[in-house]
Amino acid sequence: MPLKTRQHEQFIVLITSDININHVSLKHRRQNITVATQYDDMLMNLETTQFDLILIDFTENCSVAPASDRLSDYRHPWQSELIARLKDPAGINSKTPVIAIVNPAHEFYSDQQHPMAFYDCLVGPITEQWVNELIDLWQTKALALNYIQTMLSKTKNNQRLTLTLFEKLFEELPSQVINIKDALETEQYDLAKEITHKLNGSASFCGLTDIQQPANALENCLLNNDFASAHQHFLTLQQCILSFTRHQNFIVTTLGQMISP
Repeated sequence: MPLKTRQHEQFIVLITSDININHVSLKHRRQNITVATQYDDMLMNLETTQFDLILIDFTENCSVAPASDRLSDYRHPWQSELIARLKDPAGINSKTPVIAIVNPAHEFYSDQQHPMAFYDCLVGPITEQWVNELIDLWQTKALALNYIQTMLSKTKNNQRLTLTLFEKLFEELPSQVINIKDALETEQYDLAKEITHKLNGSASFCGLTDIQQPANALENCLLNNDFASAHQHFLTLQQCILSFTRHQNFIVTTLGQMISP
Protein backbone atom coordinates (compact mmCIF):
# COMPACT_ATOMS: atom_id res chain seq x y z
CA MET A 1 0.00 0.00 0.00
CA PRO A 2 1.62 3.32 -1.05
CA LEU A 3 2.50 5.87 1.59
CA LYS A 4 0.96 9.31 1.28
CA THR A 5 3.46 12.11 0.82
CA ARG A 6 3.24 15.27 2.84
CA GLN A 7 4.00 18.87 2.05
CA HIS A 8 6.61 20.84 3.97
CA GLU A 9 5.38 22.25 7.29
CA GLN A 10 2.03 20.46 7.18
CA PHE A 11 0.63 19.43 10.55
CA ILE A 12 -1.47 16.33 9.93
CA VAL A 13 -3.96 15.05 12.51
CA LEU A 14 -5.87 11.77 12.74
CA ILE A 15 -9.06 11.76 14.80
CA THR A 16 -10.47 8.28 15.42
CA SER A 17 -13.97 8.93 16.67
CA ASP A 18 -17.59 9.63 15.86
CA ILE A 19 -17.63 12.44 18.41
CA ASN A 20 -20.40 14.97 18.18
CA ILE A 21 -18.62 17.65 16.18
CA ASN A 22 -19.15 18.97 12.69
CA HIS A 23 -16.48 17.05 10.78
CA VAL A 24 -17.18 18.96 7.56
CA SER A 25 -16.71 22.31 9.31
CA LEU A 26 -13.57 21.11 11.09
CA LYS A 27 -11.97 19.74 7.92
CA HIS A 28 -12.89 22.91 6.00
CA ARG A 29 -11.03 25.04 8.54
CA ARG A 30 -8.16 22.57 8.88
CA GLN A 31 -7.33 20.90 5.60
CA ASN A 32 -4.98 18.34 7.15
CA ILE A 33 -7.41 16.50 9.43
CA THR A 34 -8.42 12.91 8.79
CA VAL A 35 -11.45 11.54 10.65
CA ALA A 36 -11.77 7.74 10.89
CA THR A 37 -14.99 6.39 12.35
CA GLN A 38 -14.39 2.73 11.53
CA TYR A 39 -11.65 0.49 12.85
CA ASP A 40 -10.46 -0.70 9.43
CA ASP A 41 -10.23 2.89 8.18
CA MET A 42 -8.22 3.81 11.24
CA LEU A 43 -5.70 1.00 10.67
CA MET A 44 -5.40 1.85 6.98
CA ASN A 45 -4.65 5.50 7.78
CA LEU A 46 -2.07 4.54 10.40
CA GLU A 47 -0.28 2.33 7.88
CA THR A 48 -0.28 4.81 4.99
CA THR A 49 0.05 8.29 6.50
CA GLN A 50 2.54 9.74 8.94
CA PHE A 51 0.60 11.94 11.36
CA ASP A 52 1.82 14.67 13.68
CA LEU A 53 -0.92 14.05 16.25
CA ILE A 54 -3.43 11.24 16.84
CA LEU A 55 -6.59 11.60 18.94
CA ILE A 56 -8.28 8.33 19.86
CA ASP A 57 -11.76 8.22 21.36
CA PHE A 58 -12.13 5.52 24.02
CA THR A 59 -15.48 6.73 25.35
CA GLU A 60 -18.54 4.53 25.41
CA ASN A 61 -19.91 6.15 22.23
CA CYS A 62 -16.83 5.24 20.25
CA SER A 63 -17.55 3.21 17.10
CA VAL A 64 -14.03 2.68 15.78
CA ALA A 65 -13.86 -0.76 17.33
CA PRO A 66 -14.59 -3.80 15.18
CA ALA A 67 -18.29 -4.56 15.02
CA SER A 68 -17.86 -7.65 17.16
CA ASP A 69 -15.99 -5.86 19.93
CA ARG A 70 -17.43 -2.38 20.51
CA LEU A 71 -16.96 -2.17 24.24
CA SER A 72 -15.19 0.71 25.91
CA ASP A 73 -13.05 -1.48 28.10
CA TYR A 74 -9.42 -0.49 27.64
CA ARG A 75 -8.34 -4.09 28.05
CA HIS A 76 -10.25 -5.40 25.05
CA PRO A 77 -8.22 -6.98 22.25
CA TRP A 78 -8.85 -4.30 19.59
CA GLN A 79 -7.43 -1.60 21.83
CA SER A 80 -4.39 -3.69 22.71
CA GLU A 81 -3.86 -4.38 19.01
CA LEU A 82 -4.16 -0.69 18.22
CA ILE A 83 -1.59 0.32 20.83
CA ALA A 84 0.78 -2.42 19.67
CA ARG A 85 0.58 -1.08 16.12
CA LEU A 86 1.11 2.49 17.22
CA LYS A 87 4.18 1.61 19.27
CA ASP A 88 5.72 -0.74 16.70
CA PRO A 89 9.21 0.72 16.09
CA ALA A 90 8.89 -0.14 12.42
CA GLY A 91 5.62 1.78 12.07
CA ILE A 92 5.58 5.23 10.52
CA ASN A 93 3.61 6.59 13.50
CA SER A 94 5.69 5.01 16.26
CA LYS A 95 6.85 8.43 17.50
CA THR A 96 3.62 10.32 16.85
CA PRO A 97 2.02 11.80 20.00
CA VAL A 98 -1.18 9.89 20.81
CA ILE A 99 -3.85 11.39 23.05
CA ALA A 100 -6.64 9.26 24.46
CA ILE A 101 -10.11 10.69 25.03
CA VAL A 102 -11.63 8.81 27.93
CA ASN A 103 -14.99 8.44 29.61
CA PRO A 104 -15.05 10.07 33.06
CA ALA A 105 -16.98 7.05 34.36
CA HIS A 106 -14.03 4.73 33.64
CA GLU A 107 -10.70 4.66 35.46
CA PHE A 108 -8.70 2.20 33.44
CA TYR A 109 -6.05 4.60 32.13
CA SER A 110 -3.47 4.20 34.84
CA ASP A 111 0.29 4.28 34.32
CA GLN A 112 0.49 0.76 35.72
CA GLN A 113 -1.83 -0.67 33.06
CA HIS A 114 -0.21 0.95 30.04
CA PRO A 115 2.93 2.97 30.79
CA MET A 116 3.93 5.30 27.96
CA ALA A 117 0.93 4.23 25.88
CA PHE A 118 -0.26 7.80 25.48
CA TYR A 119 1.20 11.27 25.76
CA ASP A 120 -1.94 12.33 27.58
CA CYS A 121 -5.42 11.13 28.54
CA LEU A 122 -8.20 13.72 28.42
CA VAL A 123 -11.74 13.38 29.68
CA GLY A 124 -14.59 13.75 27.20
CA PRO A 125 -16.96 14.98 25.96
CA ILE A 126 -15.08 17.08 23.44
CA THR A 127 -16.18 19.91 21.17
CA GLU A 128 -14.90 21.43 17.94
CA GLN A 129 -13.45 24.35 19.91
CA TRP A 130 -11.68 21.89 22.21
CA VAL A 131 -10.22 20.04 19.22
CA ASN A 132 -9.03 23.27 17.60
CA GLU A 133 -7.35 24.46 20.80
CA LEU A 134 -5.68 21.08 21.29
CA ILE A 135 -4.36 21.01 17.73
CA ASP A 136 -3.03 24.56 18.04
CA LEU A 137 -1.23 23.62 21.26
CA TRP A 138 0.37 20.50 19.79
CA GLN A 139 1.27 22.24 16.55
CA THR A 140 3.30 24.72 18.60
CA LYS A 141 4.90 21.85 20.50
CA ALA A 142 5.71 20.09 17.23
CA LEU A 143 7.64 23.12 15.97
CA ALA A 144 9.70 23.22 19.16
CA LEU A 145 10.32 19.46 19.08
CA ASN A 146 11.46 19.78 15.48
CA TYR A 147 14.02 22.41 16.53
CA ILE A 148 15.27 20.03 19.23
CA GLN A 149 15.49 17.06 16.88
CA THR A 150 17.34 19.10 14.26
CA MET A 151 19.91 20.27 16.79
CA LEU A 152 20.32 16.78 18.24
CA SER A 153 21.14 15.49 14.77
CA LYS A 154 23.76 18.23 14.44
CA THR A 155 25.37 17.30 17.79
CA LYS A 156 25.14 13.53 17.20
CA ASN A 157 22.54 13.28 19.98
CA ASN A 158 24.70 15.06 22.56
CA GLN A 159 21.92 16.45 24.76
CA ARG A 160 24.10 18.66 26.97
CA LEU A 161 25.79 20.25 23.98
CA THR A 162 22.40 20.73 22.35
CA LEU A 163 21.10 22.55 25.42
CA THR A 164 24.22 24.71 25.55
CA LEU A 165 23.82 25.69 21.90
CA PHE A 166 20.15 26.58 22.38
CA GLU A 167 20.94 28.67 25.45
CA LYS A 168 23.60 30.53 23.45
CA LEU A 169 21.14 31.13 20.60
CA PHE A 170 18.43 32.41 22.91
CA GLU A 171 20.96 34.80 24.44
CA GLU A 172 22.61 36.04 21.24
CA LEU A 173 19.89 36.18 18.58
CA PRO A 174 17.68 38.88 20.21
CA SER A 175 20.67 41.17 20.83
CA GLN A 176 21.96 40.59 17.30
CA VAL A 177 18.60 41.63 15.88
CA ILE A 178 18.64 44.81 17.95
CA ASN A 179 22.18 45.60 16.81
CA ILE A 180 21.33 44.99 13.14
CA LYS A 181 18.29 47.24 13.44
CA ASP A 182 20.35 50.03 14.99
CA ALA A 183 23.05 49.67 12.33
CA LEU A 184 20.52 49.85 9.49
CA GLU A 185 18.77 52.87 10.97
CA THR A 186 22.07 54.72 11.34
CA GLU A 187 23.26 53.57 7.89
CA GLN A 188 26.21 51.64 9.32
CA TYR A 189 25.84 49.03 6.63
CA ASP A 190 29.25 47.42 7.09
CA LEU A 191 28.44 46.79 10.75
CA ALA A 192 24.99 45.43 9.82
CA LYS A 193 26.64 43.13 7.28
CA GLU A 194 29.16 41.88 9.86
CA ILE A 195 26.50 41.07 12.46
CA THR A 196 24.19 39.50 9.89
CA HIS A 197 27.03 37.30 8.61
CA LYS A 198 27.66 36.00 12.12
CA LEU A 199 23.96 35.39 12.72
CA ASN A 200 23.63 33.66 9.35
CA GLY A 201 26.52 31.37 10.20
CA SER A 202 25.02 30.40 13.55
CA ALA A 203 21.66 29.63 11.97
CA SER A 204 23.30 27.56 9.25
CA PHE A 205 25.44 25.59 11.71
CA CYS A 206 22.43 24.82 13.92
CA GLY A 207 20.13 23.88 11.05
CA LEU A 208 17.66 26.72 11.68
CA THR A 209 16.61 27.06 8.05
CA ASP A 210 13.64 29.31 8.82
CA ILE A 211 16.09 31.86 10.27
CA GLN A 212 18.92 31.16 7.86
CA GLN A 213 16.84 31.97 4.75
CA PRO A 214 15.95 35.60 5.66
CA ALA A 215 19.41 36.09 7.19
CA ASN A 216 21.02 34.96 3.95
CA ALA A 217 18.71 37.22 1.93
CA LEU A 218 19.58 40.19 4.16
CA GLU A 219 23.29 39.50 3.92
CA ASN A 220 23.13 39.31 0.11
CA CYS A 221 21.28 42.65 -0.03
CA LEU A 222 23.95 44.28 2.11
CA LEU A 223 26.73 42.77 0.00
CA ASN A 224 25.06 44.17 -3.14
CA ASN A 225 24.30 47.57 -1.57
CA ASP A 226 20.57 46.98 -2.03
CA PHE A 227 19.68 48.81 1.15
CA ALA A 228 16.02 49.38 0.30
CA SER A 229 15.39 45.62 0.07
CA ALA A 230 17.59 45.00 3.10
CA HIS A 231 15.09 46.70 5.39
CA GLN A 232 12.29 44.41 4.23
CA HIS A 233 14.39 41.27 4.68
CA PHE A 234 15.39 42.49 8.13
CA LEU A 235 11.71 42.68 9.17
CA THR A 236 11.24 39.08 8.01
CA LEU A 237 14.34 37.98 9.92
CA GLN A 238 13.17 39.81 13.03
CA GLN A 239 9.80 38.02 12.95
CA CYS A 240 11.40 34.61 12.40
CA ILE A 241 13.71 35.07 15.39
CA LEU A 242 10.80 36.26 17.52
CA SER A 243 8.87 33.12 16.58
CA PHE A 244 11.88 30.96 17.43
CA THR A 245 12.50 32.53 20.85
CA ARG A 246 8.86 31.97 21.83
CA HIS A 247 9.79 28.30 22.18
CA GLN A 248 12.60 29.02 24.64
CA ASN A 249 10.92 27.79 27.82
CA PHE A 250 9.62 24.59 26.22
CA ILE A 251 12.94 23.75 24.54
CA VAL A 252 15.08 24.40 27.61
CA THR A 253 12.68 22.53 29.90
CA THR A 254 12.38 19.57 27.54
CA LEU A 255 16.13 19.21 27.11
CA GLY A 256 16.64 19.59 30.86
CA GLN A 257 14.25 16.71 31.44
CA MET A 258 16.08 14.61 28.83
CA ILE A 259 19.40 15.21 30.56
CA SER A 260 18.15 14.62 34.11
CA PRO A 261 18.49 10.98 35.28
